[in-house]
Amino acid sequence: MLKHAFTVFASKVSDFYKAHVFWRKVERALALNQRGEVRSDGLQLTSAKLTLRIDWLAREIHPWDRNLPAQQAERLFTQQCLEDANVAISRLFAEIPVLDTIELCVRRDISRPPMLRGTVHRDSLRSNDYASTGMRLRAIGLSFRMSNLCLEEVEVI
Repeated sequence: MLKHAFTVFASKVSDFYKAHVFWRKVERALALNQRGEVRSDGLQLTSAKLTLRIDWLAREIHPWDRNLPAQQAERLFTQQCLEDANVAISRLFAEIPVLDTIELCVRRDISRPPMLRGTVHRDSLRSNDYASTGMRLRAIGLSFRMSNLCLEEVEVI
């Protein structure tokens, strides 16, 4: 029990340190008074947000489920795609402590229109009391269209 508590504490300290190092590098870049520069003043940071823009391809269902009837396989694919997006978003924010926003797009194939897209802010993850994964994803900023419990591609204008 004590070992687990220490591990959690050490992880939080490590995340804080990584964030501190990142922002210290930003401040150093804005200082402008590095070697050989005459002026000792610099640019004053007043605001900064870090956004990750990411696209990925949805996983196909497991090979042993591919013999299911088409509609059932498509529903299974939809459920897996929504759950994958939910987990990936949470993990990205957990792994990158300085990240404020994720702009994402999920496609079935690189040449096809997206099925999921949107912008997720770290603050939107605080509430977790949704009846379904789809409701949660919509609440945190993703948009998608479904028909018969299956995801549809959405043409980008």
